[in-house]
Order: sequence, then C-alpha cells, then structure tokens
Amino acid sequence: MAKAPAKEEYELQHFNFSLEELVAQNAEMVQSLQSKLLSRFTEKLIEKRQIPPEPAERLRASCNKTALAMYSDCQPALDRLNALFRQTFAIPDSVLLPTDVLQSRGYTEELVGSLEQEVRSAKDAVMQGAVFIASLDAEMELHRALEPCYQAEEDVVELLKELQEEEIDPQDVFDMVKRMEIAGIVEGADSQVDSLEFE
Repeated sequence: MAKAPAKEEYELQHFNFSLEELVAQNAEMVQSLQSKLLSRFTEKLIEKRQIPPEPAERLRASCNKTALAMYSDCQPALDRLNALFRQTFAIPDSVLLPTDVLQSRGYTEELVGSLEQEVRSAKDAVMQGAVFIASLDAEMELHRALEPCYQAEEDVVELLKELQEEEIDPQDVFDMVKRMEIAGIVEGADSQVDSLEFE
C-alpha cells in the first residue's frame, strides 16, 4: 500500500513509528521464523534418520527454496494480517501533535503565549479567592465564638439602663447606711453619710 512520503516522515519523526515500516518488519519476521524453523527441522530430520552427508547437504541446500515456497503459500494469510495491522495502527490524518493542531487552526505563538498568561492569571485569581474565603471563614468562626460575649454585653447594657431609670431617694440611702452601722457592718457611718449628703 503506497503512502505519502511526507505522512510517513511525520509519523516517524513525531510518533516514532511508521505503519508501513511495521508491516514490512512483520513480513521480515515471518520469513525469518519460517527459515529458522525449517533449518532446525531439517537438522533434526538428518540427525534422527541418520541421513548420509551428501543427501543431507542437498536437503540443507533446498531449505531456502522450500522456505520461499512456504512464505508464498502463507501470503493470503499475511495479506489479511497486514490489513489488520493497517487498520489497527493507522494514524488518522486528523491526529496531529498539539503544536501542529494549533498551527493548523491559525493560532500563532504569540496568541498561545497570551492565552497561557490568561490561564496563569486566572489560576492566581482563584488562589487569591481561596485564601480570601479561608480568611472569611476564620473571621466568621471568631464571630461565632464571640457571640455569647456580645449577648452578655447587651444584657449588661440593658441592666445599666434599667438601673439608671430607677429613682434613688437620698433618705433611703441614709437609712440603709444607719441600719448597716447599727448592725456593725460598717463603721464611721456619720462621716460617710455626711460625705454622701455633700455629694
């Protein structure tokens, strides 16, 4: 099967094999194996039958001719095998290296470089966003931990408001201090009361 030289060269250069090269190597391998097997079989036959030297040499000399005849008989099966090789290992024309695909679509090296830069920028933005989200999560966790403190502060403020709204009668304070003095809880209540009265 004829193949465009440029296509075959592209396969060899970039994919490290050529389909027609594989088919040719397979044919050579089959010929070589047939020839070796026939030679070994001939030597075993000569040894087992104890064939005299002269007929043995004629038998050995006919091995190449026999091997070619055997290969010729195998040709239809080899053609089917070669067709299977071509079907299995063929590289479609649409399969190109990534750089060649870009080139065939009109992408220049500069455009590819700018697209790669955009991708890097997008990755950086995603990473920065992830860091920002992680810091927000930590801050939210801190606010959740402080929630009871905020509630306690609000309770204290409410209590202070309630106490400020209550009216305190100086006479009530004076009576309370006197009772504490009598009970022996405080001493010098008069001077304290005087200072309270002056305030």
